[in-house]
Amino acid sequence: MMVQKEIDLPENYKYISVALTMRCNLHCSYCLNEFNSNFNQDLFNEILGIQWIDSLNKINSRPDVPITFSGGEPFLHPDFIEIINGLKKELNIDILTNLYWGKKGIERFIEKVNPERLKRDSKYPSIRVSYHPEQMGKGELLIENVKKLRDAGFNIGIYAVQYPGKKQLEAITQMQFRCLNANLEFRIKDFTGKFEGKDDEGRFFSMTYGDYSKYPESVFQNKTKKCECKTSGLLIGSNGDIYKCHRDIFSREFPIGNITNPEFQPEDVFRECFKYGQCHPCDVKVKTDNKQQLGTTLVEIKNIK
Repeated sequence: MMVQKEIDLPENYKYISVALTMRCNLHCSYCLNEFNSNFNQDLFNEILGIQWIDSLNKINSRPDVPITFSGGEPFLHPDFIEIINGLKKELNIDILTNLYWGKKGIERFIEKVNPERLKRDSKYPSIRVSYHPEQMGKGELLIENVKKLRDAGFNIGIYAVQYPGKKQLEAITQMQFRCLNANLEFRIKDFTGKFEGKDDEGRFFSMTYGDYSKYPESVFQNKTKKCECKTSGLLIGSNGDIYKCHRDIFSREFPIGNITNPEFQPEDVFRECFKYGQCHPCDVKVKTDNKQQLGTTLVEIKNIK
């Protein structure tokens, strides 16, 4: 049996994203996972908790680059809590979740996980809970569950995507006041993607949301071009496969390695790609980095032809 080598992050890597599962217990109409028409959450295999623990514990990260558990809904992985408790203390942990865990799930998490394990020096909460009005209504249950975790000592906040639908925007405004009254942190994230609908006179319109000025025509195009692309993060799918971008992970295409491979090492290199024009918005949108500074993208692209 081969012993897994230590995994050293390249200096330019700014994040580690671990999609424990692509399954989700909500079905939001604007889900960015479904940006690619090839996405089907039922086709993604999942590795066991012990495999995650053994593999992720080989990573030598930095304090400002945590392991960020996402998905899908990471709590749906049957070993979610065991994975958190099994990671070495040198690895900081962030969680992106909808917190639809059920009463017993919330109670088990509070009982089994030490809040100190999920605290670090950061400008944003370690547990970031997404509010989806079309699935959660006014969010009373969400606020109740967030308060339970906060009162138990967890560093937690609520986030909402500013999807430009009228009902969504009204619900977010109301949620801001509810969180203020409950003394909960609430932040708004910009919507990324296309919004289509009809105006007051019944005319169809389509608007693109997000700043893609660094790489024009990288998204929402019918035709693709060749390019060379370099990632700034370790992007790991639910079966352990590693990808250079979100487009590839959601399409289950072009993996560049697997985290369970004892020989795997991330590389700070440009890789050939022929999907420029169909990049995922998350990769090429100009946004803030892990230090909350504006002006970065998750990938670097050159030689577009």
